[in-house]
Amino acid sequence: MRGWVLARRGKIVPRDYQVEAAKWAIERRRAVVCMPTGTGKTVVAGLWIKHLLEKGLARKILFLEPTRFLVEQAAKFLREKMGLDARPLHGSLPGPARREAWSARIVVATPEIIVAEWDEFSRHVFDALVVDECHHTSGQDPYVTVVRGADYQYRLGLTALVPRSRRREIEESIGEIRCWGWDNPSIAPYIPEWALEVYEAPLNRWEKRLYEELENRWARATGRDKVLLGNAIRWLARDGALALRDTAAKKNKLSSLLQPLHSLLWAEGVRPAHKLPALQRVLLDHEGFSKAIVFIDRVVVAEYVAQRLGDYNPVLLLGRRRADPRRVLEAARRPETRLIISTSAGEEGIDLPEADLVVSWSNTASPLRFVQRLGRILRATRRHRGGGGGGAQKYAVFIATPDTIDVDSLLDGLYEAEKAGVYVSIEPEVVEYLSQLSKRRRVLEVLYERPMPPDMAAQALGAPRERVEAALRWLARRGYVAYIYTHLGKTYGPSDRVDLFYKYYPDYLAPSPTVKATITARLPGGEEKTARNASYHRALRWLEKLLDRHGALEGVRAAVFLEERGLIVQKNRFYAYRVASRELVKLVADNAYSPRALED
Repeated sequence: MRGWVLARRGKIVPRDYQVEAAKWAIERRRAVVCMPTGTGKTVVAGLWIKHLLEKGLARKILFLEPTRFLVEQAAKFLREKMGLDARPLHGSLPGPARREAWSARIVVATPEIIVAEWDEFSRHVFDALVVDECHHTSGQDPYVTVVRGADYQYRLGLTALVPRSRRREIEESIGEIRCWGWDNPSIAPYIPEWALEVYEAPLNRWEKRLYEELENRWARATGRDKVLLGNAIRWLARDGALALRDTAAKKNKLSSLLQPLHSLLWAEGVRPAHKLPALQRVLLDHEGFSKAIVFIDRVVVAEYVAQRLGDYNPVLLLGRRRADPRRVLEAARRPETRLIISTSAGEEGIDLPEADLVVSWSNTASPLRFVQRLGRILRATRRHRGGGGGGAQKYAVFIATPDTIDVDSLLDGLYEAEKAGVYVSIEPEVVEYLSQLSKRRRVLEVLYERPMPPDMAAQALGAPRERVEAALRWLARRGYVAYIYTHLGKTYGPSDRVDLFYKYYPDYLAPSPTVKATITARLPGGEEKTARNASYHRALRWLEKLLDRHGALEGVRAAVFLEERGLIVQKNRFYAYRVASRELVKLVADNAYSPRALED
């Protein structure tokens, strides 16, 4: 979660400004705490909730989060770090789990599931309400329906920004606003110079149909056709249909491949640039920005966006072949120019003007380009400012298309940037949130129904097996999924629902005390530890001690020795995923020492 300091044994040690904010909010009963990204607003909420419950001021509390994964994260934090009875509630949970969540003292939910289960919501009396990302509480958003749907005695809003145009509505629906800004001496040391945000730009139903048809043709294609169709999929998700229309109007191989899709590509419901509404929302949310730079790779899309956003006096940087860079930069640096739109050609070798808002429309498929672009932006800005720190927080915003490879490219770029030492306040929950927007999320969601091998998951999703296998490898490396060996081969499931493995495959998790194995554990940093000729109980205790000491294991290998027809046979099992809990340690050991799981 965000910005907390942990003492020994996982207890919270709040910072002074977090305590101050919680006390201020409690005194007002209805309040909004505005703090920059990365400063621990969730800790403030936890302190506020704990006080209300301990003083008997509230018996039942509703905590709203915008996404399913943030619901899970917040509920886990309140439960494990603050000892509160908090349960997650969202649409991906099965019926029994949702019914259990409603009975908790603190219900952490998405506004959408509350609206969907309004009859159940109406049967409960919530004394207090917490609204994370409360700048959404305007217009017709589901947040508004829930905020206005009950007479909460205590209200707390959390946000990193309060757009001036929505300030009055937020105050009326939640309460008085107070901001702890970058210039507050108690909070300034914790604020990164740049904060990262992600805005969603979903495809509509016509665009989804086009995307799915391209994916179906890609799955059947081979050779160069497969590469070209892969480019088309990426351009549609990354830049928009206008990029594909521009390509289809030319005479080349991809144009001929797109010919059968012309009626769909030019359908009335397909927008030229599906990310434009998200960009407009970014500019409105950050309405006080001085100058913004938007990176759009395709020239035709950049020109279209510039035409639609004329109120910001946009300047186009399209590369040296299209205009004299010196004249363009002169125009870009004028005070009245608030928006600079740059293509990949435009950004090369040009000293970009200082900006306090940088927007990536085109999420590059190349991690190297991502790192170079991001690092260059930050270096240029610090050079203009004469070093880091000492000013208002700046924002790097990424516009991503959910359920497409656009999000996958962004995720890969963020990880590569972090490895390369280019940091933009990449908070863990931002990455988790992105994971839920990617195509990998669909793979993960189907595994919540029951663990299954890649081919079954591909069949359930109607997706190419190779895409599903690639997604599973990515999810496993980062600890989202685990797997065991069954008669179906590697059988994957969510790493936070180990119980599902035992429910559906108990025979493959029944260890034998007579089996011996050599167990090798890979520690964070790459070092390996080995226990030779270990029985099940010895191996389990040894792995648990390593976990307690190092916090996680990056993988486990088991060389199991069995007697077959008078011969000693070695069977190898590789658990190439992050093992970060005792439940996962036991899962690995139970499977590695299960005779049934060792059958070929």
